[in-house]
Amino acid sequence: MTIRGLWLRYCILFFLLAVFATGCAPVRQQVDLTYGRFVNASGGSGELFIARPAAQYSATPFRTGREVLGKTGEEDIFTENDPADWFLSALVEELSAAGYKVKTCPELPGNVSKGVKPAIVSLSANQSFNALTISTVAQVKLEAQVFRDGRLIKTLTSGARDEDEGMDRSSEPIRWALEKTLQHAMQGLVPDMVKGLE
Repeated sequence: MTIRGLWLRYCILFFLLAVFATGCAPVRQQVDLTYGRFVNASGGSGELFIARPAAQYSATPFRTGREVLGKTGEEDIFTENDPADWFLSALVEELSAAGYKVKTCPELPGNVSKGVKPAIVSLSANQSFNALTISTVAQVKLEAQVFRDGRLIKTLTSGARDEDEGMDRSSEPIRWALEKTLQHAMQGLVPDMVKGLE
């Protein structure tokens, strides 16, 4: 091989490494919080009041426009959606499908016949970068206090974690990981809520 050919190969290799290195640099990720019905629960009946979920995972209340969920490298993973609204809409969807006539309220009435006081205990999404792939990890832990005839019957907890490896650098793997964790946490929560309410 000639010196010119060797020099050309080194230039091409250097160019590819430079492109690869800049292509893998983490960027700030804005994520939409989505949910699709997942739980197959039934047996619910009558009116059910659900209070607005508390965000126990955060010392600061949701600021309109931005909630930081974790990191992708040194950059933030954030959402413009309120996680409490995300959890509340998932509860309404699942418990309506289970047979309840669901009503939401800021706080539960004092003598509520059937009520749920939910909370997000922990919520996070993070990405780390390997040589060829991106690892996405999402975690959620939920709590629900179940009330009947104004009395606390039980406190339920459920959590889930999702980890995925891939090459997609968009926010889609983060969105999908968060949706899956919420779905699996709801799977552990909703059937026990129905049992406690009936």
